[in-house]
Amino acid sequence: MSVEAVLTALLAVTGTLLGSLLTFVFQRRTTDRAERFTLATRLREERMVIYSGFAGAVLEFRGAQYDRATLRGREGHELEYQAAKAESLRLKASAWHAVYRIRLIADEPDVIRLAEAAMDLAADMHHAEIGEPLKARSEEVRRAIEAFVSGSSTQVQMKTTKRLIH
Repeated sequence: MSVEAVLTALLAVTGTLLGSLLTFVFQRRTTDRAERFTLATRLREERMVIYSGFAGAVLEFRGAQYDRATLRGREGHELEYQAAKAESLRLKASAWHAVYRIRLIADEPDVIRLAEAAMDLAADMHHAEIGEPLKARSEEVRRAIEAFVSGSSTQVQMKTTKRLIH
């Protein structure tokens, strides 16, 4: 066999191996990118569910706290007050559950801080005096929920998902 034939065979084998290696590298990159995209999309969707669930839970809790406060101390409404208090405590537990879920999934400490601030305002709402102080506290809770939604929205936008996959 001539030297040219050996070199040609070596070049062919080397080219084939190099082509296979490059194909493997590019396929691996494509697979990794697809996996990162899938995980980022799933995380985004879970955050949307958890964050919106929190907002809904605190709004429900706020309503129960409002009812509880308006019934507090009213003569002849002791049973309604006890029922409102029980409902308020049930919804408080549900809202705290939503806070704990946020603590587990949020990347940003500010998101957790905003959630806890909204929760603290809602939890203390039943102590407000009936009338304008109670209405003001209710509005303060609503604004805190709005601040949470605004602050957490960056974690559920598609540009965050795109950043995670690159």
